[in-house]
Amino acid sequence: MESLAEAEASVAEASPQLLIVDFDPPRADTIEFLERLSEASPNARFLAIASGVPSQLNSDRYGPNAIQFIEKPFELSEFGAAVQALLGPWANAISGDSRGTLRDLNVRDLVPLQCLNSATAILHLRSADERSGEIHFLDGQITHALAGNFTGVGALHQMMRWKTPRARETERVIDAPRTIHGSWSQVFLEALRQTAVVTEDPPAPSALPAIADVPTERVKTGKKIVIIDDTEMLLIFVEDALATADPSLQIVTAFTGSEGARRAEVMLPDLVLLDYSLPDLRGDQVCERLLQNEVTARIPIVMMSGHVSEMAAAARKYPNIVATIAKPFMSDALVALVKETLAKGPVPPSAPARRGNGKKPAKKNGAGTAKEIAEKPVAAAPPGPPPLPAPTISPLPKTGVSPAPAPRLATSNGSSVVLGLGMEVIAVQFTPRFQIGTIRARPTASTLSLTHSSAPTENLLAGFEIGQVELDSQGRIQTMRVVPTRRPANPIEARNAFEINEVALVNQNASIQMTAGQTAPMTMQLVAIFKVAAVELSDRFEVAQLVLQPAGSRVRVTLDPKARPAGGTEFETVQVRLDASRRITEFVLNSAVA
Repeated sequence: MESLAEAEASVAEASPQLLIVDFDPPRADTIEFLERLSEASPNARFLAIASGVPSQLNSDRYGPNAIQFIEKPFELSEFGAAVQALLGPWANAISGDSRGTLRDLNVRDLVPLQCLNSATAILHLRSADERSGEIHFLDGQITHALAGNFTGVGALHQMMRWKTPRARETERVIDAPRTIHGSWSQVFLEALRQTAVVTEDPPAPSALPAIADVPTERVKTGKKIVIIDDTEMLLIFVEDALATADPSLQIVTAFTGSEGARRAEVMLPDLVLLDYSLPDLRGDQVCERLLQNEVTARIPIVMMSGHVSEMAAAARKYPNIVATIAKPFMSDALVALVKETLAKGPVPPSAPARRGNGKKPAKKNGAGTAKEIAEKPVAAAPPGPPPLPAPTISPLPKTGVSPAPAPRLATSNGSSVVLGLGMEVIAVQFTPRFQIGTIRARPTASTLSLTHSSAPTENLLAGFEIGQVELDSQGRIQTMRVVPTRRPANPIEARNAFEINEVALVNQNASIQMTAGQTAPMTMQLVAIFKVAAVELSDRFEVAQLVLQPAGSRVRVTLDPKARPAGGTEFETVQVRLDASRRITEFVLNSAVA
């Protein structure tokens, strides 16, 4: 069908489980179409195909959500996985993903759809308790929001918390106000982060269930599996299929090869399901890395990929690849292959001697105890950076608080890492010579890059998010916690110029401060050296977070995202400002050059 009207008529006749709509090119009257569908087919699911879908959209959205998005163009395997994941018979989301039905239509669906649909309109919203608000769009960009006494991003955050509001669309006037700047993806992803932990209407105390009525989660004791793939919906589909076939399976997932290898080294799974094409390491490089470590060399790997010839060549070369399955595949075929592979157990001891680089494995007398395994250094695959030093066990002191904190492994000598963080300039203060004296800037995203100090161009620890920060008496960072995420670090896109609407020059304390109303703010990369003070593990012995300490108060600022740590301009950290949850909201930096 070519039009939304034809689709709506077919829905009335067929009552489908899944609707797939291509929004490239954009379609008119989308909001009214969705509102009518949510009433006529509340149990249907919706897959939107569009160009320009941010890579973090599906993984960052908390749910349930009525609409899932897929980037155009896409591979057949990716599309097939999305369809199978949405049509699956699973009642509960195993991965904590955001799948819902049209009954769950909400602001987290409508805003990205309007942006991807290049809308120029006003989206009017009314909540269940009759609160009203509006969000303005201009050529697919969010320009203004209004809700009660809130305007701008504050109003957007308020409406993001409304559950299944009613929506309608009207024309946007030419002289409408603009209170929101920046790309829609940046604004929306930040709004998701700010509202992810907020519940809209907490139940009254009398409505809370009694403690005895709260179900306890059943501890899983089955085989352990690590799934490594960079396609969100395929991860969901594979995890759901396996967990439905055997609910006792202990499954963890990873978006990148480095993250997946790290999880395998910590978890020591019974099986790894591995994609060939990944954003950092290829699948064969992950196999090589696991072969290089005697603790992981016997873990069987099932490679799953649409790159059939490359996958077959890797299977011939690496003995830990025990089976392959071509994408797209059906859930029954995958489940049967996984059961068969798990039944065979680890790779035979003689097999790793045929590893790709021809080296013989070190002599091994069993896997050892959990403590012995934890204390063994993990060898990284060449030519990557050297591994972090072997940790020594140092449990946290008991405080009498229940539950107990995750165990901490403190590194032996404080290995150095290079932190890269995208920053947006808020204001620049000039000296009387009109040189930059002070910069105020805020992080552009919650994710960051960490690289090893000896190999700063290679991403060693992709997929970390800034956690809680502790400041010293001078307002500088004392410790910073970074938490593993299921997504890689945001690429840092530096812009070395403002697009200025208006400029204010203020003479203050013998210096000139410039602020600007801007449609495209200046962005830069902040580079700093930190030492890994400790690694905190979860109760499943997975990395819960790294505890970092700055190597000094000086940082470097560069407009080149590929610059080495010694590049850029040196600044002194004057102050770091935090929000209520102790996350970084702003840096104040002084030029180190007088």
